[in-house]
Amino acid sequence: MENNLEKLETSFKKLVYKFLSECQRQGIQVKIYNTLRTKEEQYALYLQGRAPLEVVNEARKRAKLKPITQSENKIVTYLKDSPHCYGLAFDFVPIINGKVVWNNKEIWEKCGKIAEKLGLEWGGRWKNFPDKPHIQMKNWKKYIRI
Repeated sequence: MENNLEKLETSFKKLVYKFLSECQRQGIQVKIYNTLRTKEEQYALYLQGRAPLEVVNEARKRAKLKPITQSENKIVTYLKDSPHCYGLAFDFVPIINGKVVWNNKEIWEKCGKIAEKLGLEWGGRWKNFPDKPHIQMKNWKKYIRI
């Protein structure tokens, strides 16, 4: 899995840089930890929580991902085909005083609103599977070049 912004799809990348700039302007530091994924990586993630640990870890091995434990074998995505596979999504985490902050609802909301004002889709708004660290191009499938 990548965290290189330069590998993102061009129009999306411009919006990501605007997101980072606006976060910084508002005094919010964020770390982008995942951008581009291979189809193999996405499939391994999709198997989590749906297949026995042995099967999941074999898929993770083929995708060059570290093995997980039984307690980590839970659903982390509902998509076999993700916008991450096309450079149209990223995952991030806010940082306060040099430390990642996963449980600060207020800062997640601020970041989500920044993304939404740029016309991006924030996973924190999803009803069935809220995913606060996830931001993607709205209507991402129309940007795929096959």
